Amino acid sequence: IFGQMADSEGSSQPAQQDAAAAATESDASVRRRVRIQEEVEEETVPTSEHQQDRWAEAGDERGEEDVSGRARRRSKKRRDLEQTHFKMVNDRVVDDITMDFFYKPHTVTLLLALCAFLLYKAIWSPSKSTEWNVYDGAMGTLTLFLIVSALAFPTGPFIRPHPVIWRMSFGLSVAYALVLQFTVFQKFDDVKKVLSWLDPDGLSNDELVEKEYAVNCSDLTWERMWSHVDIFAFAHFSGWVMKALLIRHGVLCWYISIIWELTEVVFTHLLPNFAECWWDSMILDVLLCNGLGIWVGLKACDYFQMRTFYWESIKDIETTRGKVKRAVLQFTPESFIKFDWFNESALRRTGALTVFCLIFLLVELNTFFVKHIFAVDTSHPVVFWRLIMIGQISAPSIRQFYVYATDPLCKRLGMQSWVFCAVTALESAVCIKFGRHMFPPMQLGIILGWMCVVVVGTFAAIWVSIWWRVGVTSGTSEENIGGQMRHLYVDSSYENLGLIHDDVRQRRKQLRVASESEYTSDA
Repeated sequence: IFGQMADSEGSSQPAQQDAAAAATESDASVRRRVRIQEEVEEETVPTSEHQQDRWAEAGDERGEEDVSGRARRRSKKRRDLEQTHFKMVNDRVVDDITMDFFYKPHTVTLLLALCAFLLYKAIWSPSKSTEWNVYDGAMGTLTLFLIVSALAFPTGPFIRPHPVIWRMSFGLSVAYALVLQFTVFQKFDDVKKVLSWLDPDGLSNDELVEKEYAVNCSDLTWERMWSHVDIFAFAHFSGWVMKALLIRHGVLCWYISIIWELTEVVFTHLLPNFAECWWDSMILDVLLCNGLGIWVGLKACDYFQMRTFYWESIKDIETTRGKVKRAVLQFTPESFIKFDWFNESALRRTGALTVFCLIFLLVELNTFFVKHIFAVDTSHPVVFWRLIMIGQISAPSIRQFYVYATDPLCKRLGMQSWVFCAVTALESAVCIKFGRHMFPPMQLGIILGWMCVVVVGTFAAIWVSIWWRVGVTSGTSEENIGGQMRHLYVDSSYENLGLIHDDVRQRRKQLRVASESEYTSDA
């Protein structure tokens, strides 16, 4: 009997534990039900209207706080995304570095070399005349400014062949803008004295003798047309090859080429050198030189756009020929995209294109007006190097302006593009100040008519481009946007705005500022 009792007690212990646990769980569930019942009863207790109003106001405030909090988070994400977009086009960073030595700042080494050079110039440099001392001081100041530019200025949208080159290019444009700003406040005679001091033979002329082209235009023979094919014809061709590589749009290139010939006719009363025979202007310039240059430039764009770029490390290449080829490829673009300036529903892009064409024409006009005002011959090296500098700084400027005109998340104009616009305005100010007493009275009616033609012509170019893409090619797709069917460019859609999309998407994932769905919805 005692053994059976012991067995029954031993076997009943787990049962008792299970029963106690069940009782505990049942008690807990009962207590939870009681609390829920009490909360329900409290909610059902009649309350005064004042208390109900206070509860309603508290609920509204909590709802408003939730809505405002979500709005602030969305706004912060969008601001972060906009800042990332701007940074990728204004100050790009090289991600795939394979040769660390060439991408380290070396600031201490550069500082020591600069101090050694300054010490040499201060102690062991032989004394010269005042003019040479001023020249050496100006060149030393420019050199120091370019060194600081290479260390501190933004890289811009390009990183090949090396970011330092584009930083120094940006610094050179800033230095040129400062020189122009200083020149605006000087007298014409003082500016001519400085130019004569720099080059007594080539920059000291009082008048410029230029060749006349609008002579006996009715005499149209092959021999005479061939005689007009000179170094300037090659300049037209090579210039438009470069412009087509920068603009990358056939309709826009042809429009600017044609409107420039009209610009020459409009400003002939100020610059007689603009006068040309009709066949020289339309056949030799527009069709032959400019047209051939545009065709070659656009073909080069197609080649670079379709090409697959392989940027493997030079250390991973075994053959000497492969290493040399990779070193040469360092001076080619890292990537190449197609520009699609036109969008049939973007008023901002239309206005940006009008401003772009006006600035483009104004830069060309400044070249001829500055040359005529200061009597600088076309063959002088200063004209050539100015064109090289303008071409150098216009490459990143056009890229930044394109992103500003086409990317809805880019709210700010890039710094290089901003400085380029400032340079254009300062050159125009120099021409107006020093040339207003040299030229006959400006015919404002003709100038205003020319500006209206440029605006209307820009709209016409946009219409032609859209008609060509929609009616002739398959470059558009019909999409439902806000309940309306619209034709959207395949290449200029938000996903292909291009040059920075992949970089921004990768950067966005690193920063965790927005998800892919939010990024698409913002588009």
